Amino acid sequence: MRRRGSKLLAVATAVIAAASMMSGCGDKDTNTSASAQSSGGSTEAGSEAGSAKGGSSEVEPCTITYYGGWTGADLDKMQAMVDDFNSSQDTINVEFTSLQWSEIFTKFLADYQAGSSPDVVAMHTFEMGQFVDMGVLDAKQVESMDLQESDYVKTAWDGCKYEDTLYGVPIDLNMHALYYNEDLFKEAGIEKAPATGEELIDTAMKLTIDGNGKNATEDGFDKDNIEQYGFGFLQNHHAFYQTYSMLNQQGYNPFTDDMKEITLDTDKTAKAIQFIEDLIYKYNVTPVGEKSPIDDFKAGTVAMIIDGNWQLSGLNEVSFGWNTAEYPQIFDEKAVWGAAELLAFPASKNPDENKQAAARTFVKWLSENSAQWALSGQIPANIKAQEDSEKLKGIDAYYAEMDYVKFLPANPLSVSLFSSKAPSPILTMAQDATLNAKDPAEIIEQFEKDLNDVMKNN
Repeated sequence: MRRRGSKLLAVATAVIAAASMMSGCGDKDTNTSASAQSSGGSTEAGSEAGSAKGGSSEVEPCTITYYGGWTGADLDKMQAMVDDFNSSQDTINVEFTSLQWSEIFTKFLADYQAGSSPDVVAMHTFEMGQFVDMGVLDAKQVESMDLQESDYVKTAWDGCKYEDTLYGVPIDLNMHALYYNEDLFKEAGIEKAPATGEELIDTAMKLTIDGNGKNATEDGFDKDNIEQYGFGFLQNHHAFYQTYSMLNQQGYNPFTDDMKEITLDTDKTAKAIQFIEDLIYKYNVTPVGEKSPIDDFKAGTVAMIIDGNWQLSGLNEVSFGWNTAEYPQIFDEKAVWGAAELLAFPASKNPDENKQAAARTFVKWLSENSAQWALSGQIPANIKAQEDSEKLKGIDAYYAEMDYVKFLPANPLSVSLFSSKAPSPILTMAQDATLNAKDPAEIIEQFEKDLNDVMKNN
C-alpha cells in the first residue's frame, strides 16, 4: 500500500534535501522561473495529438503545465524546446516552470496536495522511487504511450523502472569523464590521456608544478608551493560518486533497489577511498578542498579534472586546447557513475483525459526532438535523436561510456541516503576523506552506520 496524505509533506523534506545532487542538471547559482506561452505556427504537434493513445482520440485545445529543475544554460535550452513545441502547432500550449530541483519538488508536492498537479514533471532516476512510494506518479500514462525499448539507450530506459514498472520517459544521460588540457600535456611531453589508475597518478604528478618549476616526480619538489595541480575533482557529494565508480570497477555495488540494510565490503570500499585520499595527501596532485574544478581547469591551474558532460557547452571560449577521455579504469573493469533525467506524469485527483493526452503528446515530442537538448551538453536517451544531434566537442568520451555507466538505484530511500545537503552520509564520507584524511576503515564504519541510520528512520 502506497503511503499518501500526510506522508507527502513529511517526506518532502527528504526529497528536497537530495534534489540538487546533480550539479550539472540544476545545482547552479541561478534560481529562475520560466513560463513558455504558445505562439502559434504549424500544426505538426497538433496532428500528433490526434493519435495520442490511452486518452481521447483527438486532443482539444488546452493548456498543460510542465515542471522542471533546470537553471542556467540548461534552462535556456529547455525553454527554447518548449517554445519550439508551442510554435509548431496551435492545439496544445505548454506553460513551463523551472526552479531549483528542491524548490520545484516542493511546489509539485504542494500542488498535488491541493489537487492541482502539473501535467508533466521532470526528475532524475534516483529521485523517482520516492515519488512512486508516495503514489504521486501515473505509470498507466507511460504504458499507454506504447514506447519501444529499442528506441532508447538501455541504461536510461532501465533507470526509469521501479519494480519492473516504467514510470517515466528518459530524456537524457549524464556521466563523469576526464577533461584534460592539451597545451599543458604538450609542454610536459605527455602524448595521451591516462586510461588507468597508474597512468592517472603518473600523469598528474608530471603535471603538478611548484613555484620553482619542478614537478611532483622530481627531487626538491615543494608540495607547499604548488602553482599548477595535475588533477582535480569536486570534493562534495561528487567525491562519493568517485567512490561509487570505483566500487563498481571492482564488480561491487552495495546499493540496489531492494536494499534493506547496507553492509559495506571493507576491503573494496577502503581501496576506493584510499585512492581518493592518496591523490590529495600522498601524491599531492589534487588541491585540498577543491570546490570548482571546472573553474580551475578554465584558469589553467589544474591540468585534468573529472566532471560531467553538462560542462561541455561552457568551454567554447577557453584560450587553450582541450579534450576529454573516458573515466579511467582504476580497478578491474570499466565503470563510471551516471544518472538520467526523465519525464513523468503526476497522478491527479481530478484527471482530465484531454490534458493527459496532450501531456503525452508533448513528452513524445520532447523525446523525439531531444537532439536540440544535446546542444547544452546532454546525451539524448532517444537513439534516433542522439543520432541526429550535433555532437559537441568532447562528447565522444561520454558516448563511449554508455555501455558501462552505473546509476544509483531508484529506491524510495535514495534521496535521503544520497543527499547532497548536510547532514548526509555521503557528505560526511566525502569530508572525512578529502578534508580530514581519516583512515578508510574509520570512514567506512561511520559511513555504514550513517546509511543504516537513515534507513531505520525513514
